[in-house]
Amino acid sequence: MYALEGLRLIDFGQYLAGPFGPMILGDLGMEVIKVEPVAGDGMRMAATPFLGCQRGKRDIALNVKDPLGHELALRLVGTADAVHHNMTKGTATRLGLDYDACRAVKADVVYCNTYAYGLNGPLSEFGGLDPLYQASAGLEHEAGAVPHGHDPLYYRYGMCDTSNAMLSVVGVLAALYHRQRTGEGQELWTSLMDGATVFASDVVVHEDGTPSVRPKLDAAQRGFDAGYRLYETNDGWVQVAAIRKDRWSALCATLGVDASRDRALVEEALEAAFRTRTAVMWSHALDDAGVPNEVARQVNGGEALLFDADVERLGLVADYEHPILGRLRQFGTTIDFSDTPGHINGPPPRVGEDTRAILDELGYSGAEMDDLRAGGVVTWPDESYPWGW
Repeated sequence: MYALEGLRLIDFGQYLAGPFGPMILGDLGMEVIKVEPVAGDGMRMAATPFLGCQRGKRDIALNVKDPLGHELALRLVGTADAVHHNMTKGTATRLGLDYDACRAVKADVVYCNTYAYGLNGPLSEFGGLDPLYQASAGLEHEAGAVPHGHDPLYYRYGMCDTSNAMLSVVGVLAALYHRQRTGEGQELWTSLMDGATVFASDVVVHEDGTPSVRPKLDAAQRGFDAGYRLYETNDGWVQVAAIRKDRWSALCATLGVDASRDRALVEEALEAAFRTRTAVMWSHALDDAGVPNEVARQVNGGEALLFDADVERLGLVADYEHPILGRLRQFGTTIDFSDTPGHINGPPPRVGEDTRAILDELGYSGAEMDDLRAGGVVTWPDESYPWGW
């Protein structure tokens, strides 16, 4: 038994900001049916980013612009508890898949849209990609440690996409709880801009209008302080977090540095000492001394997190076979329960992998399925030519 077992979500999203949230809900036991164009999700061409937000979903490839496809999509919505997507404002209405259309076939449906800038305001009509919200929320200036004269820095990972998606997970769960109490569904939304503000949440403006003082990265962009930063070793980097006085003393003692000197001189001495041994050797020594630290891993290198035995034991690695791509590994369950554990329901689907099974559940005959496919309304992979990984 899984925490969200028995609930179904229809995922009309593409790329990352839409599909990532439904994947997390699927990890918690919800059945997620991905509805994608017959030609495939627009992010399939990007390979690994697509794989990172689609696992465990059932898949139907469907042309929702075709009247028969639109009818099929609404029949599918009628079987669901929630609908989720990241279409730009007005797109779902033009497709006949907005909240009103979905509520007409399922009165208590929970309907979530993850917008770009939000539902209202002068920018609400626009779509966009993750770096735009890093920029507009001030995150790129913050990452670039501008006070030291550096330029703004774009952080490659789609953090606004994923934070937006996680907000949508919270929203869907809250709306489902509201429905359980009242019997009423509702529409909800979040946005990439909302996701960006999560990372700017340490900003406080006081009553007199002055902002709070935020810690700034040092000029080398390696940390905030001698005890809270990255240090280069002779084969890599170690992050230390010696904030407490006893841990600061233990850090200096472990590296043979006099902690009583001027802080800047101590930092220079620590830098020199760290370069004398390997990252792993220093990490073990600091562990023994009770100093919080971690080796800075190269995600795509031989020390990749996904091949760490401790991480595997924690359930943070998912490992499975994909029918075309072979063996895949990615992050695993990220929320633990005592009685209803997380559930990795298999690899990302091929285009239309479950089309026939889903049509059968909706009552379509084999002849009707073949007619829909011949008309370009749906598709599924032939086993002789399993295209559309």
